Amino acid sequence: MTAQPSWEARRTSFGAGAASYAAGRPGYPREVIERCLPAGAVEVLDLAAGTGPLTAGLLELGLSVVAVEPSDEMRALIPAGARAVAGAAEEIPLPDASVDAIFVGQAWHWFDVPRAVAECARVLRAGGTLTPMWNLLDASDPLSLRLSDIAMIDQCSARMLDDPKPPFTAGDLFSTPRRTLTRYRLGYTWARVEAFIRSTSVMILAGDEERDRVLAEARAAMPDGEFELSFICESWTSQKAPTATQ
Repeated sequence: MTAQPSWEARRTSFGAGAASYAAGRPGYPREVIERCLPAGAVEVLDLAAGTGPLTAGLLELGLSVVAVEPSDEMRALIPAGARAVAGAAEEIPLPDASVDAIFVGQAWHWFDVPRAVAECARVLRAGGTLTPMWNLLDASDPLSLRLSDIAMIDQCSARMLDDPKPPFTAGDLFSTPRRTLTRYRLGYTWARVEAFIRSTSVMILAGDEERDRVLAEARAAMPDGEFELSFICESWTSQKAPTATQ
């Protein structure tokens, strides 16, 4: 694969792939979401919600969901049951102490982390939780590993799980983040895999020739009909410190 575009170009590219993102990205296991919720949670924030794969899981639990997303194209595809709001992690458009939990799916690495941590502490209520999470292709599964080798090395567990360092420093705002790894399998077809590949920032920004080459190689490696891919959901949950200011 050719040299990757810059971090800033990738971070701001996803609107152009919104339809592919909605069609191809996996959701998040219900058990993971439930485990990361504080007791009695009602109002939650999906921060950098994209097209809402995590929002959908939160809504299924009967929660009141605010989905904050900077891209107009992505935000337009968020499930209708949520309140979709334009905004960013570094300046969350919500009042102080207004939500019980914050989830961040597949986006924390795009943030200005110190600013995002401070903003999350501000909008969380006492005892609220912050959970960044990622769906990663499971390197122990041959088909998932093959897909990651061809098209999505940045989303392979073999690369992303090597360093168990928490995604942020808790400081005096949060408890030490607690890591959980959850394996699960999800049904796919080639059409959904193609959308998954097209939704990545590298493929959105790639030239037509490079994109076509990657898609052709991936198509040849995937089975016909319906099949399963194996994923690992990595989540890091932290609770707002009692001493944190609003």
